[in-house]
Amino acid sequence: MTAEAVTGFRPPAVIAYEGEVVPQHVIFAESANGPRLRHAQPRPGDWGYGVLRARAKTNRRGKPNLKAVNTRRQWQYIDQGRCQVCRRPARDRVTGRWWWLLADDGRSAAQEYTNAPPTCRGCIPEAITQCPHLREAAAVYTVGSYQPYGVLANLYVPFGELALPLAEGVELTLADSRIGQTLATQLLILLHDLRPELPPAG
Repeated sequence: MTAEAVTGFRPPAVIAYEGEVVPQHVIFAESANGPRLRHAQPRPGDWGYGVLRARAKTNRRGKPNLKAVNTRRQWQYIDQGRCQVCRRPARDRVTGRWWWLLADDGRSAAQEYTNAPPTCRGCIPEAITQCPHLREAAAVYTVGSYQPYGVLANLYVPFGELALPLAEGVELTLADSRIGQTLATQLLILLHDLRPELPPAG
């Protein structure tokens, strides 16, 4: 019997699990623009929007780590517009707008960026109930459109072909001059045409 069956808690689909962590073997290789970070053993799908992505398994084995996000799922659900809780499409069939659940930090309903994939209308009540942070300060929006903006990434510096860690959890735009030195762990997106909405009834 799973922990979910015992507790009734369903971890969000983007959450990372202990058994999904893999070592990140990265090196620097020469490119037209100078040394550029890459995985030591390249694979299709290593890159997204011109940025090297961290590798992760997607088997959901082990315990969920509620403080970590699975890079592959987070990126995929944003690209496909899927709900970060149930994995179904988060676009409203009637209005054509996307439902988004964000922490209420006093932002204005204008252009804003986030690392959170959308949350479909049906999962918003569950997400607010299950997450202590959202229970205190949840903001529900619909969004007209969104686009890639940047990444949350780990920075490296070259030492020959070796990649030496410099900083973790750095926010960079896709146009940043250091993007060739980064290993992206999460995609950041700009949200356009945010409209505040009342939380749907659970």
